[in-house]
Amino acid sequence: MKMNWIAYGLIAAVCFGVNGIIYKMAQQKGNFSPYYGVFVFGIGILAVFGLFFMFNFDSNFEWKSSGLLFVSGMIWALGMIAVAIAIYQKADLARLAPIYNINTLVTVLLGIIFLKEIPDMSQMVRVIGGAILIVVGAIMVSI
Repeated sequence: MKMNWIAYGLIAAVCFGVNGIIYKMAQQKGNFSPYYGVFVFGIGILAVFGLFFMFNFDSNFEWKSSGLLFVSGMIWALGMIAVAIAIYQKADLARLAPIYNINTLVTVLLGIIFLKEIPDMSQMVRVIGGAILIVVGAIMVSI
């Protein structure tokens, strides 16, 4: 039986949530620079992706999509560096995570603009309501 996309989304949410805690614990124990931290973090990413690629090899290759994937990875890395620097500066993870998770709004807005993923009217109320709650939550934890 194949898992659906919602199950994968929940797995990602748990992994990203646990990741933040482990990263902050490592920072507290080692007091390393954020640059060293993201370097070692990146090695961990490469190890998992390397295994995943070995066991799920697909030889399809396109320059256009590969270039976009590379840019996407670079943008994600810049975001991770920003989080690492914030943690190094002793940010409270419980306050930082809601702020950087405003990325949900960015994703929704860019999905509507560039991918034409416009919700129908029944979904629009939920999307706008969820967006308002995200913004209010981020403001509440940052003050």
